[in-house]
Amino acid sequence: MKLLILICFLYLILYIQPVENHFLNWIWNKFQDKINPTKSRRLFDCGKSDIRQILPAKIDQPRITGGISAADHSFPWVVNVINLKSLKSCGGTIISPDTIITAAHCIIDGPKYITVIAGAANLFGRLNIFNYYAVSNIIIHPNYISCCDYDVALIKLKKQLQRSEMINSICLPNEKDQKIKSDTIAFIAGWGGKYQISELNAFGSFHLKQGLVYIKSNNYCKNIFGSFDEKDEICATNTYDNVDSREGDSGGPLMILNKTDNRWYLFGITSHGVNSETIQPGVYSSVSTKLDFIKKYL
Repeated sequence: MKLLILICFLYLILYIQPVENHFLNWIWNKFQDKINPTKSRRLFDCGKSDIRQILPAKIDQPRITGGISAADHSFPWVVNVINLKSLKSCGGTIISPDTIITAAHCIIDGPKYITVIAGAANLFGRLNIFNYYAVSNIIIHPNYISCCDYDVALIKLKKQLQRSEMINSICLPNEKDQKIKSDTIAFIAGWGGKYQISELNAFGSFHLKQGLVYIKSNNYCKNIFGSFDEKDEICATNTYDNVDSREGDSGGPLMILNKTDNRWYLFGITSHGVNSETIQPGVYSSVSTKLDFIKKYL
């Protein structure tokens, strides 16, 4: 009976969701390397997705609270960061083949007890052990003390990720892009649950959620959050459609699509906000102001 249950579980994970299965991709890549050793692997191409995004519009009203499900693998840089001992789940973003960026407050356990789930689009993918990647090192921003100043951490993986339609990196902004105009449209994505009680959000949302938000002015943010630091943080919200980040979305991306080169750029990391039914601005750790720290470890 136990064997039958195990077989059924493996069937669900490996066959109902075959596109999630990096183990089969790994076998196929090994086979191709044997028959054609000179063939080069596909290179990372930051901010590009093989799958067309179905983005929420300004008038969508469907955790990202108020968000809608993202098309499977349309944001191939979004990962799930799991603390195996404390069972805390966060988001993260691929910025190089072996580097994940997330929020520093998401790092509870040591590297040995943290795993990164990459290439998953739904709960089945997040349960698939072949999507799990071991961590070799974690670098916390030197100015981080406690949530949530300089709320940034870099996770180095033991093995490099392989570029596929399920896995790619996002682009980092240039120094000249530090100033983002107020009301610029940005997007957030995450696995966070919709409930205010932590225990009810154990598995998060079934699908990766996405939401449209507007970057707000520094003065607006300071009026809401007295401790807001414009040199360190960005705040964004969407009160029209009730869109905001939720518990479990921490560490995920605040991203902007550049219409000129049609690439996605990472401008913020979900840090903190108000976990309530009333939508309040979310606060994101600015990426532009921390580029020296980030690039030092790429």
